[in-house]
Amino acid sequence: MNVSELLIEESALKERVKELSCLYSIAQISGSPSASLDEILQDIVTMLPKAWQYPDSAIARIVLDQQTFSSSVHHAEGPSQASPLVVRGVERGNVQILYTQTAQSKQNEPFLEEEQRLLNEVARQLSLIVDRKETTAEQERLQSKLQHADRLVTIGQLAAGVAHELNEPLNSILGFAQLATKVPDIPQQVLADIAKIEAAALHGRKIIRQLLTFARQKPLQDSRVNITQLVRESADTWLSRCASSGVQVEYALDDNIPLIVADESQIRQVVTNLVLNAVQAMPTGGTLRIETSVAESNLRMSIADTGTGILPDILPRIFDPFFTTKDVNQGTGLGLSVVHGIITAHQGQISVNSTPDIGTRVTISLPMSHPPERVRKRGAKHAKYK
Repeated sequence: MNVSELLIEESALKERVKELSCLYSIAQISGSPSASLDEILQDIVTMLPKAWQYPDSAIARIVLDQQTFSSSVHHAEGPSQASPLVVRGVERGNVQILYTQTAQSKQNEPFLEEEQRLLNEVARQLSLIVDRKETTAEQERLQSKLQHADRLVTIGQLAAGVAHELNEPLNSILGFAQLATKVPDIPQQVLADIAKIEAAALHGRKIIRQLLTFARQKPLQDSRVNITQLVRESADTWLSRCASSGVQVEYALDDNIPLIVADESQIRQVVTNLVLNAVQAMPTGGTLRIETSVAESNLRMSIADTGTGILPDILPRIFDPFFTTKDVNQGTGLGLSVVHGIITAHQGQISVNSTPDIGTRVTISLPMSHPPERVRKRGAKHAKYK
């Protein structure tokens, strides 16, 4: 073997060493259990140019779902090569090597044949890494959801048991308090105290009903429900509260909205709970806006306020049972849990968008599982709400 052949063999061996070192580095980087997918891709793209024959002029880029990771901020104008990133049969990006300059002599092409094979293998390894990371993230999400569901089942069983145990004595307290008011010549102060006992017993019974609803102890009583009509008829229960709190109410209600099959009393409870929550979020007054509309195969209702908003770190917890940021005696932490449970039981969805110091919008989507039936507009009775 002459000197020229030896040089060629040595060059080929060096290229092979760089290839193996590149793949080994990828394996090491991707093996970090604590690193995020973005961190892994950035570390890999930073390392890649070293495996090419002109590392000082090479720029590596990984494009995944329109997000780009690059080894350099410089623009590349020279030749390039690429290999697609295919994850579970779907092309979601590519991995590229580009040169900032031609970086080639008359005897050499800018890219070796081995380098294209290496790039193809790098793309294959990256696809496996993306698949593995996304699968792990989905498993963790499902595991967390399962654990949350288990906790809700346990809490629901506890809540149902407590509610049943408290219901009977509360009914007795309420009954005897009402009988006491019938005693002749009872002093006014005693009557006032009995009224407080009645109010406390009624409040306790309301909480028990919330507990039973949260625990799903009450079956749905389906009927044909007009959401727009329901909002208007419910207004009498909270308009005075809005007025006393300095809250102006605006409506954007669809009068031709289809009927849906739902439990009217539970949907009414959802509206009332959300409105009262919105009013409480505006202690110095503001604007409450209620909208109903049709979106594709769903009915939508949104309740928006211009209140204090919800902090980002609190937002994921607002539907947790017994979680509340209100002061003692101002809330049980069950209102939004009950709302979530009711909407879920109706195969609907609920979403919350909130910005601190700007306001909150709660959007409810309920399926139209039956052919829509247009309802006639209400009469002049409700004209003030339009």
